[in-house]
Amino acid sequence: MIYLITGGAGFIGSNYVNHLLAENRQVIILDSLTYAGNLENISSHLNYENILIPTTHRRLSPISIEDESPQTIRVEYDSSTEKNRLAFKTKGFHSRAVNVESIADSVQTLLQQHSLIFVYGSIVDSDLVSALMPLCDIVVNFAAETHVDRSILNPDEFIRTDVYGTYVLLEAARKCENLKKFVHISTDEVYGVATGHSFTESDPINPRNPYSASKAAADRLVYAYNQTYNLPVTIVRPSNNFGPYQYPEKLIPVMIIKALRDEPLPVYGDGRQIRDWLYVNDTVRALDCIVSEGGIGEVYNIAGGNERENIEVVRFILQTLNKPETLIQHIKDRPGHDRRYSLDDTKLCEELGFRHSGSFEENLKSTIQWYLDNREWWQRIIESDSDYTEFIQAWYGSTVNAGK
Repeated sequence: MIYLITGGAGFIGSNYVNHLLAENRQVIILDSLTYAGNLENISSHLNYENILIPTTHRRLSPISIEDESPQTIRVEYDSSTEKNRLAFKTKGFHSRAVNVESIADSVQTLLQQHSLIFVYGSIVDSDLVSALMPLCDIVVNFAAETHVDRSILNPDEFIRTDVYGTYVLLEAARKCENLKKFVHISTDEVYGVATGHSFTESDPINPRNPYSASKAAADRLVYAYNQTYNLPVTIVRPSNNFGPYQYPEKLIPVMIIKALRDEPLPVYGDGRQIRDWLYVNDTVRALDCIVSEGGIGEVYNIAGGNERENIEVVRFILQTLNKPETLIQHIKDRPGHDRRYSLDDTKLCEELGFRHSGSFEENLKSTIQWYLDNREWWQRIIESDSDYTEFIQAWYGSTVNAGK
């Protein structure tokens, strides 16, 4: 069984990839290494041989290459923002340059020697997607623009990646007769604000911001391809994830890092927005259940069972790090900020036998410890990633992002 994992260098995607490789699965990652993708998340599985960069990649073409040996090359970038960002993300790694026309052959050859092949590229690149799709038995689509605040600034990228990119994947998938399952990662935010009850899979969706609207559109497009073309799809809607390798723009990593740096912790409004927190390791285990046992054409919620107010989470982080609550700084609430998300995952637990592990407090302490133990990982992002600093300045000015 060969897995194609789109967005596999991102937060949840990389955790899932590391899990698959620990289980001796074979994985092809397709990732465009936008701001949240990071090769360091999967670095223990990479070497000079198993990173492929198409020489005709549409977003970065033309790129210049410098031959270092018959097998490896160093990719050189000009001074544009796109190429600077990729240079940052690939720092310390060498790679092979291949033509899109021959990339399938290259991947097949490398799979005989490696459990993981990383292909740099976007899901909107139909030529590249069409070349990789026939090699795979299972597709898990994590690739997406994910941050609400960014979607308010630039909804165009969200529509392009989340909706059109999903369409490109689906079109390639429906031409592959041997594909066993296409698993699409949606979000709890497609349901909109939870008021009287936790949402079940049968509840209508009602997104309220550009991010959740783009995810809802992709979600329904995936379902339509099952109903129209009989594509073997399964849709997954997880609640708010937290854990290792989360890009420092969401609530928990932002608050941990700010507290460690003794800087003000910005909290939207009164901080009483409620989120259901799901540890990423539980997400990974739930996905294993869904990939192997989940029904075709079905939707599965993955809840955390840990509804907490944002301010409560912030205070717990400060208490764990022995930092004063005077660091909390309440800032203006963002437009259309949903007050509460809440999922019911009875279907997942009863039909597939899934069980959560650990308490929220135990898992959050473990996450805090990871950020303590991996300072270089997040310091490199906040100090060297131009996309991160540009976004923070554009959206918050001198105020740091308060997270999802």
